[in-house]
Formats: sequence, structure tokens, C-alpha cells
Amino acid sequence: MQRWLVVLMFGLIISSCGRQTPVASPGEQEHYFAQTGHTVQGDFWQFFERYGGVESLGYPLTEEITVEGWTVQYFEKGRLERHPENEPAYRITVAWLGDLLHRRRPPIPPVLFPAANDLDRRYFPQTGHSVSGEFLRHFDAHGGKVRFGLPISEPFLWQGRLTQDFQSARFFWTPGQETPVTLEEIGRLHFEVSGLDRTLLRPVEEKRGR
Repeated sequence: MQRWLVVLMFGLIISSCGRQTPVASPGEQEHYFAQTGHTVQGDFWQFFERYGGVESLGYPLTEEITVEGWTVQYFEKGRLERHPENEPAYRITVAWLGDLLHRRRPPIPPVLFPAANDLDRRYFPQTGHSVSGEFLRHFDAHGGKVRFGLPISEPFLWQGRLTQDFQSARFFWTPGQETPVTLEEIGRLHFEVSGLDRTLLRPVEEKRGR
């Protein structure tokens, strides 16, 4: 009887192993975007999917490239960076292009700090600025400081639109639209002013059968 049970259990184990879902290899963690002719892959692709994909970062503008010793990839609305020296949760980051574009403004004075119990406005002492209203709701719902960094300005009018700068993004308030907050194409803008080789923007033919 015991021998029969051992054989049955062994058979169940073998059967269970055979039904396991295969883990995708690193080469399968990728996507080619015909809209711009570039591929997002590996840990950049994982971050891209986790934090909103095209809606959040836009389409890729380049392949992975090296800028000042770092592996980066430009997207319409940001730039992803790989930092292997960081702990695993922070090895992929969104570049602080808002800071690189010199958009940081002086901190607000203490008299303008929101009340601690104000649920519609949040103060960030690290940069001395606050986020409120629709901007705060968009910030919280789409990745917070991991995706956008911290606020580096208060809301202000720019070209007739209510605007706020973050370390990694610029928010626009667009009342009347289905999504009341939209993002500037800060990745495209920074690429244009950075002096990088414009041939990096050229589409790359999709590689079949990887």
C-alpha cells in the first residue's frame, strides 16, 4: 500500500511540473513600436509597462544609448536610465529632465504650507513645493515620485495653460478633456536641446525571429 502511494505521489509531482507556465527569457521581454521604429526591451520594457506604457511615457524615440556613461533610452515624455549600482527596486529610474532643463523654482515660504490635514494639497519638504487638485490625483494614480519625481514649482500659467513642473515631467491642466491632466513631451524636448546625434532618432528595422 505504501509503495502504491509513493508511485502515485511521484506521478502527481511530474504531472504538476509539466503544467508550469514557462518564464519568458530576457529576449522575449521586448516590444517594437512601428510608430517610431524603435524597440523597448528587458528591464526598460518592464518599467515601461508597469508605469503606464505609451500613455505615460509616449513612444520610444531612440534605442538604448550611452549618455555620460549611463545606459538610457529616450521616450516622447521622458528618459529611462539604468543604474546598476542602485538596489534592485531603483535600478531603472526616470531621468530628472525637469531639473536638467533648469525649471526648479525657489521653495514656497512657510506661510503658504498646506495644513497637515489638507487631503487635497500635499507639501514636499525635499523640494519645498506642493501638489494639489487634479495634479495631485494624477500624480498619485500614475506612479507618484517614482514616475514623476517631486514637484519643483507651484502651478503657474504658461502659454495660457495651468502648468506645474516636476523633476521628471511637466503637467498641463486640460479641462474639458477625458483626461484632465496631460504631459509635455519633455523627452523629445530635452533630446532636441541636448546636442545628441539626431541620427539616433532614425527608425530601426524590426528584427524578426529573435
